Amino acid sequence: MPARLTFYETDRPARQYLLDEADRYLIGRDPACTLLIDDETLSRQHARLEFRDGSWRLSDLASKNGTLIAGRPVNHHELNNDDWIEFGQVLACFDRVTQESLDADERRIGEQWQSSVQLSRVLTPAMNPEELLVRVLESFITTAACERGFVMRQEPSGEFHPDIVLPPGSSDFTGSLSVVKKACEENRAVVCSDVSHDAQLGPQPSIASGAISALAAVPLRVGDSVLGVIYVDSRRPGKLFTELDIELLQALADHAALVISVSRLRENIVDLSEMLPTELNRDSEPDVDLVRQLQRLLPRLERPGNAADAAVNGADT
Repeated sequence: MPARLTFYETDRPARQYLLDEADRYLIGRDPACTLLIDDETLSRQHARLEFRDGSWRLSDLASKNGTLIAGRPVNHHELNNDDWIEFGQVLACFDRVTQESLDADERRIGEQWQSSVQLSRVLTPAMNPEELLVRVLESFITTAACERGFVMRQEPSGEFHPDIVLPPGSSDFTGSLSVVKKACEENRAVVCSDVSHDAQLGPQPSIASGAISALAAVPLRVGDSVLGVIYVDSRRPGKLFTELDIELLQALADHAALVISVSRLRENIVDLSEMLPTELNRDSEPDVDLVRQLQRLLPRLERPGNAADAAVNGADT
């Protein structure tokens, strides 16, 4: 029966590896390791995993912070199904998997991809922004197999408030604000695949009171700008977000953010087009605010062959 090793790194998606009985696996943070875990609590060559005499055997390689199973240090250990392993401060779970479950995972991934592609095709700048965000959040909940989701908007004060909530019925956000803030500040997806084992997230009252098992916060980003954060979570025990899950969600969020930005740009251009005729007929000094809007929205044009002059002139303005 095939075996799998799943690593749970703090605020990162779960990383799953199918194990081949013909291979030996070196685990650590050395780039030469078969299973590379970039965490300072692991030694460069921390442990070795191999299939021998009909079973999978784990050996600690005199690592600095040790290898623990069920909280007990081990030097050599024959792994059993659903063994929880600590490599330094990184958790991993060893389990046996059937071919049927692998086939089911493959079908699920295909369905997720197809759903994301179909939604991306219908998201256009002509859509109402609220309708667009509802469609995206629905897709997030379906793709991530979660029970609820929020589209979070940051106020000028820095506080976050939910714009869209699914399922509807409550405007109060009861998830993890610290995860939302981190996703916004670092402009990347922040994930916890099993908060009960996460030292940073597990003790938080918002998570404990809501009995949240897994969560993900994905930024709506355009370049370095973050328009908001999409947050989803689940209360199902054993729920996890894989790297592929997050890649699909982030790609969908990036596409939605781009569509929203184009929609806003169109609205600004329409507003400016309505203001320009009046402004051009004025005899007085130009409207400074209007000029600034034009400078922000319209690209600076360079004459062919004068790129250097344009750069110098731009630096002086």
